[in-house]
Amino acid sequence: MSLFGKSQNKKRCGVIIDIGSGSVLVAIGISDPKLKAPQVVWSHREQAPLKNIDSMEQSLKAVMTALVNAMMMLDSGGREALKVFSPHQKITELLCCISAPWSYTVTKTINYKADEEFVVSEEMIKEFAETIEEQINQDFSENSALQKLNLEKICKLTMNLSANGYHIQKPVGNKATQLSLAQGNAVAQKAIVEAVDELQDKLLSGTDSKKLSFMLLLYSVSREILNQAYDICLIDITYEATEIGIVRDGVLSYSTHTAFGSFSIAREIANICQIPLTEAYGHLHNEDPYGFLDNFTDRQQKEIELVFEAYTERITRLLNETGDSLSIPKQISIHSDLRSEGLFSDLVSKAAKRNLKSEPSVSCISKELIKLCYKEQTKDTKVYIPVDTALILSAQFFHNKGVRFDLKHY
Repeated sequence: MSLFGKSQNKKRCGVIIDIGSGSVLVAIGISDPKLKAPQVVWSHREQAPLKNIDSMEQSLKAVMTALVNAMMMLDSGGREALKVFSPHQKITELLCCISAPWSYTVTKTINYKADEEFVVSEEMIKEFAETIEEQINQDFSENSALQKLNLEKICKLTMNLSANGYHIQKPVGNKATQLSLAQGNAVAQKAIVEAVDELQDKLLSGTDSKKLSFMLLLYSVSREILNQAYDICLIDITYEATEIGIVRDGVLSYSTHTAFGSFSIAREIANICQIPLTEAYGHLHNEDPYGFLDNFTDRQQKEIELVFEAYTERITRLLNETGDSLSIPKQISIHSDLRSEGLFSDLVSKAAKRNLKSEPSVSCISKELIKLCYKEQTKDTKVYIPVDTALILSAQFFHNKGVRFDLKHY
């Protein structure tokens, strides 16, 4: 079963919501199966106030406010833009992606081995999936820290089904002595899930609603569209968080995050240099990532360099959390906003070298996706190409419907 049901040859129209660590994006996309990429009719990103935040509760409230404001913009400006672009097109779907620290992605794998060959049945696969879900429920119930976060399950994704060590699309009816099932489950802050549901009821009644973690979306897009299928480290850098996902043999086996992102770095720089936070944030978005340092005194430069070093060390510690005894994969794929990719590619490379003791291969997933899906469109200046990288990823997932994956929603 694919994300949005059976493939159809007609255009689909949906609202895409990306709930980041410190902002909310809302967009309207039209998927034409004849095109490589979706048409983004309208988009708006609402940022939570750029200010010092003392607690997760304050940050959550700020993001919830941004969500409401963005949806109000959708109800006015978004609907009007759709009417102008395609007067008869109706919004029928809603895709909501939720980033860390508001979502968590957990993976479990079941391995079964028999002395004699057996025939793989649907009942056996169903039993495996139910066992995984029971294990995940038990893990959450026994983790007091996660219990306090008031989380709710939003989706589960079958990432791998293999027989006798080989990946297989349709195992039912085949004979095997070994069977393995890997499933990722995503949970999110209950307050955010309820707010999305309430806004859907009020503004998008009757639409088909789907929710997933951004890490599962990042994994799906990198594997399905960019063919980054086997061993890779995925890194998502947002305003207030950095999340990593470890992919082993095609399975997102582990993910974790730290509550520190691009805004977090900007706050430190603003405090050191006594400049507005917006100005400090702008310094992180230059072609020469460290060129702005020349504008400050030697003392300020040294303190800013310590900020970058602290972030690098934080990422180094994060990369040590792989969920197993192995080091991170040497291939690293980063998602950040386009203009800060130079800075974060450098910082992540430094952190990875400390972990691997060798040179990693770092790529930027948004640039790869633009080359692949928007190459022809760049020749037509009338065609809108998104510059918001989260929108590029989520819109492409909406367009492709996650066809290679068995993704179910609660």
